[in-house]
Amino acid sequence: MSMRPRRSRPAADARLAATYTYVGLVYVAAALLAVLGWRVGGLPRNWLALVLLALMGMLGWAAREREATGISTRIQISFLSIVILSSAVIVGPVGAVMVGAAAIALQWSKSPMVVRLFNIAMHASMGGIGGLTYHFAGGAADVPRHDATAILVSVGLPMMVADVAQCAANAILLSGVLYFSQGTAFRAQVWSLLTTTGPAYVGYGIVGFLFVILWIPARVGWFSAVLILAPLLAARWAFVQYADEQRAHERTLNALVAAVEAKDPQSRGHSTRVAQLCAWTAEALTLGHTEVQAVRTAGMLHDLGKLVVPSRVLRARQELTDEELVLLADHPLVGVDMLAGIAFLAGSLEGVAHHHERFDGLGYPDGLAGEDIPLAARIVAVADAWDALTTTRAYRPALSTRAALGELHARSGTQFDPRVVTALDRAITRHGWLGTLRDESFFHGAESAVDHDDPQSSDHLAACPALLAAIRDRGRARHTHRPTRTPA
Repeated sequence: MSMRPRRSRPAADARLAATYTYVGLVYVAAALLAVLGWRVGGLPRNWLALVLLALMGMLGWAAREREATGISTRIQISFLSIVILSSAVIVGPVGAVMVGAAAIALQWSKSPMVVRLFNIAMHASMGGIGGLTYHFAGGAADVPRHDATAILVSVGLPMMVADVAQCAANAILLSGVLYFSQGTAFRAQVWSLLTTTGPAYVGYGIVGFLFVILWIPARVGWFSAVLILAPLLAARWAFVQYADEQRAHERTLNALVAAVEAKDPQSRGHSTRVAQLCAWTAEALTLGHTEVQAVRTAGMLHDLGKLVVPSRVLRARQELTDEELVLLADHPLVGVDMLAGIAFLAGSLEGVAHHHERFDGLGYPDGLAGEDIPLAARIVAVADAWDALTTTRAYRPALSTRAALGELHARSGTQFDPRVVTALDRAITRHGWLGTLRDESFFHGAESAVDHDDPQSSDHLAACPALLAAIRDRGRARHTHRPTRTPA
């Protein structure tokens, strides 16, 4: 039976307890921000405006584009951030805290309790941080009505500073809960959120400023919400299109992986596990969001070329001949040929093409060495070998975490990049890992050839110069779409 990587029940309970503790601390922070806001700005200046803003916040949160009910790293567009920022000016710091909390608390949700509690505390804290930042940045409590320069200096600029503070608060608080609940690398997640949501927050600041101008200097009041609704809905529509495109990409990847697993049933779950390991390792290396996604995709598709490898080779029950090894070793470049021309996969092709290169230059298809090997390929190589080592084979049981790490570290500097091995070690320590265990019935009692992802296979090829030359010659002669690099 194939087992997905997961944590033991005690570990899961410990993470849940840590997550609730963290959420409790966020509530404490929100309360302290409210008290400080009351000390510097007093109670909300306009209770009717507060009620209207809370209702608008509820609408903004309910209308956000979303993908899941759990705590997620996916980007969301929510009008609530704009409403909270505007509240800092219209009803003051305490009012912004109340708007942020009420917008979440006063509506029904299917989300798990810990997610709901966290969202209330996070948005209340963002309101307090935005309101206090606006105050200490010199923001005017009484918005000028007739002087455009004064409005820009005393309202617009402080609002943009508050907007940046809210963006940072969102990234830090959300990264914190992801760290405690899922073990996601904190610094990498903060950077990922800042780089992906930062441009959206610039837009939030501009729209929020226009909202305030319409509400106060222009004396439009609550009807200003109607006037800004059209551009906000247009922004939401654009984001929904982007999200739909991303979901379509994900479905494409899943379909390709399913095709590989249908041809090679023993690889069931391998691509998904390697993709997860690649993402964890890339995060441990503090790569940016775009790079992490490209590496994850390379891990998902690294074995796609096996679709054209003869089944007799994939399912061989004895050691492969040299001719069969050349056919099997062609799969990285075959995969690149199959993916060439698909625009959203362009950043992942090098990771697919070169994931069987070795750090010492004795790999394939080009014999690259050291940092001449694309970083994505070095990450896929380590993740690929890790999953092979921790999966039951007909010729050996799955290795324990300690033994598998020992194998990887023993090959650091020869087969693998030492920095990537260290990063995967940190990722496994942080996230935990249970190997893929299979009983004898899975193999039907037959001996299988050594898996091509097993480090033993790489060592065998590295010791056979003539065989490596044949593999490399085949790659140069047959494949035209591959990303090529010249060995140093």
